[in-house]
Amino acid sequence: MAGSNGNQKRKRASAPGGGDGSASSKKTKKAANAKTALSAADERAVDAELKRINDLLQKEETSQKQTWQIGKRLKKLMETFPAMATRKMLDAFFLWGTALARLASLNEDPMLAEAAADKFQEMHELSGGDDSAMGPVGYSLWASSLLIVATETRQKDVLDQALRKFEQAVDVDGGTTFETRFQYAKALKEGGDLVKFLEEEKSDGATGSFFVDYYKRALALCAKLEEIYEAESAKAAGQDDGATGAAPAAGSKNDSDSKNDDDSDDEDDDKVVLEDYAEVKLLQAVLHGAIEDATSATLEGFDATLALFRKALEISPGSPDALMELASYVSKQFLQHQKKHDATVSSVDWAAVFSNLEAQYAAVLADAGFDIAECHAICERKDTRQQEEPEEEEIDERVPHLLHSLGKALASFAVGQADAVSPVGAGAPRDGKHKQQQKKKRQSSSLATSSPSAAAVQSSPRFVRAVEVLRSAHHFHDKLGCYPLAWLYAYPGIEDEENCRTWLETAESYGVLDDELQVADFATMHERPWFAKFLAPVEEVREDDMATGDDDDDDDDGEDGD
Repeated sequence: MAGSNGNQKRKRASAPGGGDGSASSKKTKKAANAKTALSAADERAVDAELKRINDLLQKEETSQKQTWQIGKRLKKLMETFPAMATRKMLDAFFLWGTALARLASLNEDPMLAEAAADKFQEMHELSGGDDSAMGPVGYSLWASSLLIVATETRQKDVLDQALRKFEQAVDVDGGTTFETRFQYAKALKEGGDLVKFLEEEKSDGATGSFFVDYYKRALALCAKLEEIYEAESAKAAGQDDGATGAAPAAGSKNDSDSKNDDDSDDEDDDKVVLEDYAEVKLLQAVLHGAIEDATSATLEGFDATLALFRKALEISPGSPDALMELASYVSKQFLQHQKKHDATVSSVDWAAVFSNLEAQYAAVLADAGFDIAECHAICERKDTRQQEEPEEEEIDERVPHLLHSLGKALASFAVGQADAVSPVGAGAPRDGKHKQQQKKKRQSSSLATSSPSAAAVQSSPRFVRAVEVLRSAHHFHDKLGCYPLAWLYAYPGIEDEENCRTWLETAESYGVLDDELQVADFATMHERPWFAKFLAPVEEVREDDMATGDDDDDDDDGEDGD
């Protein structure tokens, strides 16, 4: 399958020459209308620089500094050689847009994403709207950049533009390759999430069903992706069965073989493998879960979605992404059904579901070199204030994220179980009398004292396990574990004000609340005087020059940078 944004190879026919494109940049118009051809030496200089930059972008990993410098180098190239051929100017805009799109994606930065979209727009105008000049990769990168702008700034009109660009990418691609359609399907899922959010915001929590259409369109694309995978698999099997003849003698590779190396690389990029199919099944599972949530599906819907997650994990055993998505889905469904006391899922053995989930996490963590039993030891050392931590080996970067995800799931199960037995849990009826009783209870002291039922929950093995796993996640990664711990201690029926405040302040100190804070998660703390400070808006002032290629601080050419 083709690589991720920024690493994909550009597939397009040479754009027509001439200078009648209507580029928005004055420099671009000057280049397009130039009468004087470059000298042979200048042509070689342009080709060499474009090749160096392209090679830099083809690397599996490019540092932020290197990526940042690309804009500066391309701007300088176009200013130095304004008479370069239109096709080379198109290449320059493509590389510039790709570099911006990559950095925007890494940082989820709408300013850089908008700058990337501008470069692709200039490229499109310079080519006179020639689809072959943009190619499916160009349209996909353009679309991805617009999607970042849409989701980060919550603009429905920009989302519509992004999805149109994805459609163009599929059309130009012929609709037969895997990666372009897969990117479009994922974009539709993100689009549905955004539309749902906007509907809730507009109607104060209530939503229509328009956003579900995006999910259904994405599912239709997933069905097509399955067809493509099956066709490619059958084709590959046929080629393997039909392979005959002796292998060529050593050293017999001829010029024709050498000339076709690049074509072979392109074919490898487009090859659909089992891991790609697993990603499709995972996306299907996530989409089914989203539709199930929106339509209040019954037990059959839960079983069908769970089967899709299991299929994804069967195809790609131990996939951290699939496991974390499964944990999120199961946790959400469990809490929703506990709150509703939904009889349609009373037959689900939730204890078995969560036990199986934890066992899968333990296996994946073990493969990553971490024994889940170590979570207890980590917390014990912290609680007994041992000054000397054992010398730790470098931890696999997946471990803290897996612990964070597992801890959230275990926390959901712990509080959900409490709901089922505690009259003060979130599943209890919320009539006016109950609310008044809770308000009087909170006003009785500035620091809430845990009730006997809350103390029982906090001493339960499931609760202790959830806390240990989340604290371990935070031990390895400052930004992880803290927010779900704050949520857990604020949960109705637990309401441990001191621990909630401690973990909220921890989350705030590491910048977690900027993206994570949901006021509804802390309904039991709203009346506490200290909670108001977490609702104050944070203003962020930032500058960046990459969109224009300016960089006064660093003249490094980015070839060797870190």
